[in-house]
Amino acid sequence: SRVILLIAHDQHAFSVLKTATEMKFQPDTIWIGVDAWSNQYPSNMEDFMSGFPVDAHPGYLGITPYQPNDDHLNFLSTLQEAQRRDGKMPWPELPHYAAAQMIDSIQALVTALVATPSKDRRNGTAVMSHLLDLDFDGVGGRVRFTPSGDREDPQYSLLNFRRVNGGGASWVDIGKTGSEIGSTEIDMNEICFADVGCGLDTAPSDSYPVPDPQLALWIPIVIGVIAVLLVGATFSYIRVARKKKQLDSQMTEMQKKIEAVKNIDNDLDNINQVVDDAKKRQASLIMKRAALQGTPSTWIDSPDTLVPVTPEDEEYWSVFEKMRVTIPNVHISKLWRVQNKSLWSYYSFHKDRLEMNDIQPNERRVWHGTSSLDPSIVYADKMDGFMMQ
Repeated sequence: SRVILLIAHDQHAFSVLKTATEMKFQPDTIWIGVDAWSNQYPSNMEDFMSGFPVDAHPGYLGITPYQPNDDHLNFLSTLQEAQRRDGKMPWPELPHYAAAQMIDSIQALVTALVATPSKDRRNGTAVMSHLLDLDFDGVGGRVRFTPSGDREDPQYSLLNFRRVNGGGASWVDIGKTGSEIGSTEIDMNEICFADVGCGLDTAPSDSYPVPDPQLALWIPIVIGVIAVLLVGATFSYIRVARKKKQLDSQMTEMQKKIEAVKNIDNDLDNINQVVDDAKKRQASLIMKRAALQGTPSTWIDSPDTLVPVTPEDEEYWSVFEKMRVTIPNVHISKLWRVQNKSLWSYYSFHKDRLEMNDIQPNERRVWHGTSSLDPSIVYADKMDGFMMQ
């Protein structure tokens, strides 16, 4: 395409355009500018135009919000008279199209408020209905609104950036357009296109002609090389297919072995579950036996394995007297009773077996130290209650 829409601010747009000219970018390109740089000028006009041939036009096309010359100049003239009357420096021109839009907006709102009864001026719906009825020529063109509140067929000025006497360039008004199809009014004789010139009856084509395809000499060579590569690729594919078949067979055997291992693991898990269930049943039977055979008379009902024994308990002083036999100056800081039901059941079971075989158990009370070992390893044991380490 030879048409390029450049969306940028003016300080960037003219830098892009100057670079395109310096690098000999397609000289007949039609650059379309948005309002951000249309009707604006490069900071250094002489330097900017130095990249163009003496008789060549930049030929940029631009679009800006519509400013009818007569209404625009009449408003500017009225504003300048008011500024002189107030002793202010008159503006040589309106600062930007936004000023015209602001004036039209104020005029539309004031007109709608005047048409609205004073009691309804705080009613947005009432004011809106009068706004939708407006139709007047404003500073920025004809002002009227659609039922949804948008400006109806807003107008835009069409501009052309072309060379002028003195070596510079200027934006020239070449027509206007609206948002509706068929609303464009343009004077083709006023347009100067880049690398083509002015006064054309019709615009240049927006695309370049596509040349007829020609078979280059190197194409047969490339085709031959591709054919050789295809033959080589075919043989490679056959070898890879054979290897893949062998690999698939090996993978099938491997999958069978994996399935066999999984079955063995499942059997082991089932056996482990049976063992766990047996251990749970054993523990349950031990607890039932303990409930039937009873516990020492000094034990109390408590879920804890270690039960504190206080000086108010007779058992406290019994332990104290037994310790004094071997340690005369002994002092008890704290005393706990071990109420290990599993260990007691295990002990009672073997004691009862001896008695049922007419063997009198030979019980002894001994002291058991633990050195640096955690005492819980001893008193929480479920088999013998001794430090076997």
